[in-house]
Amino acid sequence: MKHLFICITAVAFFSTAHAELPFKKKPQEFLTRKPGETAQTLRNGTPVQRNDLALELGILAPNPSGTGAKSNSPCTDFNQVEEKPVTLRADADNVVLLAESTACDSLYVVVFDRAPKSEWRHVQTLRLMARTQPPEFSFAELVQPGISEILVHKEITSDGGNVREQDFVVLKMIRDRIETVLDTTEQSEITLTNRSPEELDNLQQTQKSTFDLLKSPPNSAATYRLLEKEVITDNRTTITPFRVWTWDPQQARFRPAPFDAGKARPAPPQKKPAEAKPN
Repeated sequence: MKHLFICITAVAFFSTAHAELPFKKKPQEFLTRKPGETAQTLRNGTPVQRNDLALELGILAPNPSGTGAKSNSPCTDFNQVEEKPVTLRADADNVVLLAESTACDSLYVVVFDRAPKSEWRHVQTLRLMARTQPPEFSFAELVQPGISEILVHKEITSDGGNVREQDFVVLKMIRDRIETVLDTTEQSEITLTNRSPEELDNLQQTQKSTFDLLKSPPNSAATYRLLEKEVITDNRTTITPFRVWTWDPQQARFRPAPFDAGKARPAPPQKKPAEAKPN
């Protein structure tokens, strides 16, 4: 009986020692990194420091065997690293690092977030192709005053052979992730070779869009809307359609709709008529 009691006690102690205690700290979903120190390491760190940091933050070079295959090789050579302070969500501080690398044909967008009285967290790293030229970045408050979205112009999505395409993209922080809420063609060019010996010229189709901000109507969920003017040229024929992109809060996306090509603009809010003064 004595030996049985000792065995039961030992088993109970072993189980308690390996059980997950209530106060045990769970693994963090986000990495804690200060944006300034991260940028400095990417610029001037040793090869080992830049290699380890790139692996940790997901700054990976494209796979040379194909764009569809994932790579686990870190990108460690950068032309420049810029820090962009911005507010991407309510009651928070954010910094976006733009790390351009000609060696990796990429522009990396590294997003950091810090709530009040908390540490900096690395949220996400996005890679954009920058083989011939890097895309253009800006910030604008499109949905809610005080909160910015990331606007990406001239993101190259296709560049080879007879086809060239650049996209306009809007990125938004939704909850704790960066989501693409608008992605449309900004410029494209398709060249077709001669169709028959009698036709000496090539057939070329081009498309170019420009985007302007429009103030949204009263009581709209969006602060601004985006007006797109699209010029499509098919050989010798040109058409110019317009569309307006409006924020859809239910789908958390910008949705397009046709727009009057004339001088129509959203009407300003009507003023209330002045009340008549009593005699």
